[in-house]
Amino acid sequence: YKLEALLKFGRMAVLILASLLSLALIAVTFNTIRLQILTQHDEIEVAKLIGATDGFIRRPFLYFGATQGLLGGIMAWLIVTASLLLLNHQLGALAQLYASQFTLHPLSFGDSLSLLLFSAYLGWLGAWLSVARHLSQIEPR
Repeated sequence: YKLEALLKFGRMAVLILASLLSLALIAVTFNTIRLQILTQHDEIEVAKLIGATDGFIRRPFLYFGATQGLLGGIMAWLIVTASLLLLNHQLGALAQLYASQFTLHPLSFGDSLSLLLFSAYLGWLGAWLSVARHLSQIEPR
């Protein structure tokens, strides 16, 4: 019962941490896209003058946001995998003291794919929120 309670506590801590990091990824992407929109303000105005739709202007920013999120997901996967390798070495020594064997398993293919897709989605979402907010403020003069 004690181990199960400890596992529940660990799962909740990981869920809270994952939620906070997800919000951070959205915020970072939002700000990055905002800065890109401000930098390309004149180009966006010209594009609108010659008839570009908001969807046409929005698309590259959404691709960039998804790519940024995917790269963040790849970094997260690498950090988790490296951490598990390091922890398994130490955990093996600890488990020997208790005449037991514990190992931490790396993320499965499905979990890894979910991590990468979810991080790409979070980057896309941050970009979409930023573009939706800032693109409507740009009107051709």
